[in-house]
Amino acid sequence: MRNSEKIACACLYILFLLDFSASAQFKEIGPPPFSQAIAHQKMKQLLSSVNSANRKQTVGTLSGWVAWYRDILDEELIAAWRQESRANLPELIEALSDERVALGVVGFSWQQSRVTAVNLAYAPMLTSLMSRYPKSSEPFLQDLLGQTPALSQSEAEGVCRILLDMPDLGTWRESALQILPHYSEVAKGLLTQDLHAGDEDKMYRAEMWMTELKMNAPAATPTQQTRRRDLAPYSPPDAVTEAPRRLHVDGPPVPIETAPRPARSALPIIPVPPAKQAYDGPTSGVYESTGSPIPQSAEFVFRNVPLVAMRLDYDSKIWEARLVPADGKTQRLIVKNKSTSPQKRCIIRWSVAQ
Repeated sequence: MRNSEKIACACLYILFLLDFSASAQFKEIGPPPFSQAIAHQKMKQLLSSVNSANRKQTVGTLSGWVAWYRDILDEELIAAWRQESRANLPELIEALSDERVALGVVGFSWQQSRVTAVNLAYAPMLTSLMSRYPKSSEPFLQDLLGQTPALSQSEAEGVCRILLDMPDLGTWRESALQILPHYSEVAKGLLTQDLHAGDEDKMYRAEMWMTELKMNAPAATPTQQTRRRDLAPYSPPDAVTEAPRRLHVDGPPVPIETAPRPARSALPIIPVPPAKQAYDGPTSGVYESTGSPIPQSAEFVFRNVPLVAMRLDYDSKIWEARLVPADGKTQRLIVKNKSTSPQKRCIIRWSVAQ
């Protein structure tokens, strides 16, 4: 075979591979399965009949229609939330929301239906939406930071629960420290419950909030004292087994020189062996994940973390975090999404433990 023929064959083969690769990566979604009018009817019916037994199946069905009917789904989710029969919707809304849904649901809850929609039952969903879509929180924070509204007991409980549970993103914590004193009795009641909830992380967070809000915490029970001792420093194991599911890696650190913040997680301080104590880098900063959203139960790995004892501040309702030794004078920070939905980003503040 002549050289020209060989070159022609090679080019054809390459074009075949490119075409095959493209067809493998991109799949045409095809025409919509039904009209927009029928889509409205089907979604309305599903949302009106959702319950704990069929919620997972309903999420799967609606997710399968998103490629054709995202706008219709947004409209129907917001419309369903405006009904009094919204009790079975929070988990479904968390799983299917986007910014438009967050704006509609949070805006209606706070500005038009505060009495029935801002309470302890719906606080976790509202917290999730406002943390994932910060723009949706603007009316909520503006009102509370302005002329502080008078709230009923249930409304105050919902507001305080949101403020206490929100991850420390942007100026949330600073805002919470300004707002919570206006509802100090309600906030103290919730924090006292957290201290006795039997959850180490809740207990630790409650103690930190009470310290910052200058509240007198109840005397610790023997069980709580034992848990506090459990938070003491420990030595890392000699060998670390890699987690079986590693979907995201290499989130770059974003060092920021700031005053250390109190840790809000239950993650213990990991001490550094004596031979590696010399450290003259930043004393605090922020790690933020990059790339695509982190799926439920997936992990994200921050590499080249300084090998120094650290305190970590993160939203432990969404993330699990651990530090493991790495090659050289570094360690890795591994976070796992333990929530029920994908998370667009993970933000962890760190400071060198004194």
